[in-house]
Amino acid sequence: MKKIKAFSAGCLLIISLSILLLGTIDLANPNSTKKDKEGALATIVLFGLPSAAMGTWLIWSLRQQNQKKLEQLNLAKEQLLLHLIQQNQGKITVTGFAASAQISIEEAQQYLDEKAKQLNANFEATDEGGIIYQFPR
Repeated sequence: MKKIKAFSAGCLLIISLSILLLGTIDLANPNSTKKDKEGALATIVLFGLPSAAMGTWLIWSLRQQNQKKLEQLNLAKEQLLLHLIQQNQGKITVTGFAASAQISIEEAQQYLDEKAKQLNANFEATDEGGIIYQFPR
């Protein structure tokens, strides 16, 4: 559905841009008759502007859907982190969180670093060179 919306939005914007551009050229042409200019203006108003509005609205609605989905994913990730903090007495490793959240190690480390600053967590180095985050419970 998203691909259809994106394709439709693109088509509508291309069509509207063409109509608006051609209509504006006809309006600005000094050799156009009054009747041609009226027709160009009517075409812009009846076809160009509504197409542009619909294309813009479709893009806006797609963006809103993506933002909502991203917020839901971030909330789920945060809820998982809080669950793991409680379950593991506040100790979390990057690999453990990455496996639980099904995300890359780089993304997990970035997320845990961010949350560690936010929640004033401490760090412990393991003998293997890893990091254990100690979050307050």
